[in-house]
Amino acid sequence: MQKSHTHTYFLTAGECNAQGEMPVSLLTERVIEVATEHANSLGIGYANLQPRGIGWVLSRVSISMRQWPGINSTYSLTTWIEGWTRFYSDRCFIVSDADGNTIGYVRTVWVAIDIKNRTVAQLEGIADDAMVNSDLVCDVAKQRKMPPVALDTATNVMDYAVRYADLDFNRHVNSVRYIEHILNLWPLEFFDRYTPDVFEIAYVHECLFGQKLTIAARESVDADGHPAANVDMIRDGERVITARIAFTEREKTITT
Repeated sequence: MQKSHTHTYFLTAGECNAQGEMPVSLLTERVIEVATEHANSLGIGYANLQPRGIGWVLSRVSISMRQWPGINSTYSLTTWIEGWTRFYSDRCFIVSDADGNTIGYVRTVWVAIDIKNRTVAQLEGIADDAMVNSDLVCDVAKQRKMPPVALDTATNVMDYAVRYADLDFNRHVNSVRYIEHILNLWPLEFFDRYTPDVFEIAYVHECLFGQKLTIAARESVDADGHPAANVDMIRDGERVITARIAFTEREKTITT
């Protein structure tokens, strides 16, 4: 049994953000891809679970990056299952550069759902203790509960209506699209000066086509003077997505 799985990628210019780096959204896409590959090899992927009416849904993502891959660079993601409970599976990732140096970690939580009823499915009979890898360590703490952002305390607010291109084959908003909409709260000049080194997101409720969302951020400054923010996506007064971002100042501001 392959307890860990590694996939190596090349970052093309078309995949980069405006700063010539791998965007948070692309890293999350790669996380989903590599998790899917490993799940398939373990016999717990879509093809295995779909006949039982069960599918995997990404519940939480916690990213901590020391350095983002740059344009025309090679990088690798190594994934493994850290553990599982009755309803959740903890899956971790190491992000490495072309020389094999660790440049980041990602911790994720996945839940199995009954596709027809949209309810949580139990993992008994799906997960197996033999799949757990205890030899690798993820240097990211488990995600803590994030305090809600009240609209009257928010410092950055944007309204958004879910559109066709936001949807995936489950006909709800793709996990990656939420990240893109959150990052769109800040202007280009902000990212020319700062880079996100910590990004946490929890998917609380799914969002569907045409639904109207309010994206609200409460910005702050950490002890080192770096900006940070707690972000909520709110639908009809209900918190559907929550996130936390911490930024680091670049050694040199990007100018054009």
